[in-house]
Amino acid sequence: MENSIQINKNIFNWVNQTKGLAILAIVIFHFFQNYPERIQLILSLDRNMARLGYAAVDIFFVMAGFNTSYSISYKSIKFQWNSWLIKRLIRLYPGYLLAVVCTCFLYYFGGLFKIKLTFKFFLSILGLAGIKLQVINPGFWFFTVILEIYIFTGFIFWLCQNKPSKILLLGILGGVLTKILSLFFLIQNNTSNYLFFLQNNFLGSYLFQFCLGLYWGFIYVKYQSFRKIDFVLAINIFSLGFIAYSVLTINHVNIIYMLGFDMLFTPFFFLGIQTLLFRLDNNLNIKPFLNIIGTLGIYSYQIYLIHQPLYFVIFHKINQYIQCNSYLKIIFFLLILSISLSIYVILFIKLEQLIIKKLTSVLTSLNKV
Repeated sequence: MENSIQINKNIFNWVNQTKGLAILAIVIFHFFQNYPERIQLILSLDRNMARLGYAAVDIFFVMAGFNTSYSISYKSIKFQWNSWLIKRLIRLYPGYLLAVVCTCFLYYFGGLFKIKLTFKFFLSILGLAGIKLQVINPGFWFFTVILEIYIFTGFIFWLCQNKPSKILLLGILGGVLTKILSLFFLIQNNTSNYLFFLQNNFLGSYLFQFCLGLYWGFIYVKYQSFRKIDFVLAINIFSLGFIAYSVLTINHVNIIYMLGFDMLFTPFFFLGIQTLLFRLDNNLNIKPFLNIIGTLGIYSYQIYLIHQPLYFVIFHKINQYIQCNSYLKIIFFLLILSISLSIYVILFIKLEQLIIKKLTSVLTSLNKV
């Protein structure tokens, strides 16, 4: 029993730390993406951090799959899609709906948003707007896609007969087909369909990453680690992708990361991060930093939901009043946002916990009646 508990603890250390690094990358990327003064330094950082941001989102979908299959396989329970989906929705929606309310208040008092009761607004509240119909927070596209994937999870298990190898194959086939469709619409200059299949609206854009996570969750439970073959394949696939990426870069070809490089790079990135974190976990010198990163990972979902709207409001307000050296201004913005986001996240989490506690109490009382 002690062995089991220790293994479980070690797993969730690097799981939370991985999510923590991913959300940190996304928060930094969105800072440079939305920074109001588009000087050369910001443009350069925006381009480079975008690649890191895309990779971080891929890691989140791998983790979503990994946590799903790991919890099912580790507990040796039969997968009941209906009850599992209900539990996931109960976990997802309170935080999301609270983020919607907080964002609307933030926009209102920040002078950026006037609520209009349109069809798009109601779709946004329900988390079904994606990015094309989104009127509250463009970052809410993630909720739409993760919702699609969780609804689709039951079909994945049924179609693949709970066999990890078939799940991985489905992810590869679905991912490749999505890239082909994206490329086809790009060639046809059909921008709307191209962007739909590329990212931000369609589960197929992240099906490979999710199925890879499902596959590795089963593998990890069986072997209590990742296998040598996992590392060999990930390194070889990454190497081929890196060579192609370098050749295109040297020849000044515009590289679209989500048109296939995400599938080539993600396995290597995930295993590389896991290996590094697992080895650093017992390093006392770096332990405090890892604990902070792990805490960010625990609350990564909440941070993702609320951080970008805060950027919009603060950038808008501060940019109106602060006039100074461009580089000094960047430092000032970073300090203000770091403090503001920390306070906002803590208050949001406390409020979410209070609401969930009250909701649980009410539901328990109703069940007793």
